[in-house]
Amino acid sequence: MKMAVLYKHLGVAALALGMAVGCATTQQPEAAEESEACPEDLIAEVDEALGTAESRNREAREMGAEWREAQNMIREAEAARDECDIGTALGIAHEATAVADEAIADHRSQQAQTEPMDSEPEDRSYTVSRGDTLWGISASSVGYEDPYQWPLIYRENSGQIDDPDLIFPGQDLTIEADPSSADVEAAVEHAKTRGSWAVGEMEESDQEYLNAN
Repeated sequence: MKMAVLYKHLGVAALALGMAVGCATTQQPEAAEESEACPEDLIAEVDEALGTAESRNREAREMGAEWREAQNMIREAEAARDECDIGTALGIAHEATAVADEAIADHRSQQAQTEPMDSEPEDRSYTVSRGDTLWGISASSVGYEDPYQWPLIYRENSGQIDDPDLIFPGQDLTIEADPSSADVEAAVEHAKTRGSWAVGEMEESDQEYLNAN
């Protein structure tokens, strides 16, 4: 009788143990699902967004315009990616790119405000060749493309030109790059009203022009 009771208890224990093992076995797939790795395509999407953010932030850093906020966002996005929080990671990565772009734009704007104004155009130079005249030089592209502005060249080089009707090969002439409208008007007026002239001597009207200008 005692042996029968013992066998009965042993049978119940074995049945309970079998049920426990069965329960554990059926729960294992659920645990496996919970620990399943984050999809690679989503990770790749986050990594691409992070790469863009890092590239733009690196550009800002090299310009001396980096905002620390962008780098902090990149770290936050990486942490969210590692936790497979894809939506959060993507959102923060895109925001980091926008912050870096804003830093770059702000830096360029500040540079544009501090850059010096364009310098005045430089005067041109011309070496006289055989057959040249102030009239012809003034009419050319190196001059003013207007022959009547030759008195401007004469005035600029009066230290080496005695008679504007007589220049010599090898002379290096300076041509003012941007004469004022008043100077141009005076030069054209003189060229048109100069009157008679003779080669080899300074005309009185030429001297008056130099003195007045």
